[in-house]
Amino acid sequence: MTDKIGQILVTKKVITAFDLSEAMKRKKREPNKYLGQILCEMGVPQSKIIKGIYYSNKRKQLGQVLVDLNIITTKQLHDNLLQQTSLKKRGICTPLGTLLAENKTISEENYLDALSAHFSIPIVSLRGYAVSTDLQKAIGEKYAFIKRIVVLSNSPLRVTVAIAEPHLSVFENLEKAMPKGKYIMFCIAKSQEIEICLDDKYDPYKYSGVRL
Repeated sequence: MTDKIGQILVTKKVITAFDLSEAMKRKKREPNKYLGQILCEMGVPQSKIIKGIYYSNKRKQLGQVLVDLNIITTKQLHDNLLQQTSLKKRGICTPLGTLLAENKTISEENYLDALSAHFSIPIVSLRGYAVSTDLQKAIGEKYAFIKRIVVLSNSPLRVTVAIAEPHLSVFENLEKAMPKGKYIMFCIAKSQEIEICLDDKYDPYKYSGVRL
């Protein structure tokens, strides 16, 4: 899958063939790192990586990734897509992963694995993690609370954050907010763990006035 992702990014002109070659060399030295993570460390904006993957006609849709990983069957995918379409006609937009979890077709762990594989983003555990207000300020406490983002680290070169699901608008907004020469690294975490982390630190009514 790593090779396919790299070729997609080259085709979409997100990276050059030389960039991919260098990234693959690093991948051999650091096999536990995702290709997207390595490219981000090389200076490629993560939003461009995600966008290149997301909009590629050659890239499999998330549902098909779930099938390929033997997490769901083709019939389960078909049934849930039909339900998703039916809900959309009633004005209810439900992400496929949310629908699959609600229908108990997959576990949240399965969904995270699929998201991670699909978007080349690492998974992190936030169990027992204590949110730091100083770190949250790296992207703005209010923005982080509303968008349900936990900042994990902040160094002169990189800010690392955890989110429940990839959102292109969030990627782009945060990358634009970074000072020149500094990049942001996104990781995926369980939605429930993010909720617990944030709600343990902040009053849920502090920024929104209503429970998110």
